[in-house]
Amino acid sequence: MNACLKLVLVAVIVYVVVPAGNIDRAHSQVKFTVTKWGFVEVEGRFENFAGTIHFDAAAPERSRVDWRVQVASVRTGEARRDESLLAPEYFDAVRSPELVFVSDRVQPAANGALDVQGRLTMRGVTKPLAIRVAPIGTRTVPGEGTFQLFKTEFTVNRRDFGIVGGSVLGPVISNEVTVRVIAAVRS
Repeated sequence: MNACLKLVLVAVIVYVVVPAGNIDRAHSQVKFTVTKWGFVEVEGRFENFAGTIHFDAAAPERSRVDWRVQVASVRTGEARRDESLLAPEYFDAVRSPELVFVSDRVQPAANGALDVQGRLTMRGVTKPLAIRVAPIGTRTVPGEGTFQLFKTEFTVNRRDFGIVGGSVLGPVISNEVTVRVIAAVRS
């Protein structure tokens, strides 16, 4: 659970670089995965997030990302688990309602990828985060518009952000949370 939340936070993280514009929530996603008991993967997602991605293909170093995820929108397929993730030992949604990723630097990388460095804030704790973002390309969807798409996957340690979990489940959830983000920005 903690890990899932953290994963989502990292997803907030997603710090994808796209042409100037607002992140299109209907075509984007922030997901996370943690391992429970050492062998069961638990996947979750955040349904409510927003932000802007400004991507300058000619000068990637001028690009920037600001992504915010609403913690209360976490969904894991189990209502009691979702409610537990909002508690102080996990995301502490009352005091820290958002997961925030803000980029500090974007640089071109091998094979057309982008290295994005920034700061991820979760539960009031801010840590540096470096991610590799892969441009998926531009897609036109009839009746919906044209989108620039980006994706990333990275791992964060939930304990780095103070997500310890409850006394029963906290110890059986992996510290590492895998976060997967797909960002769509309407061109």
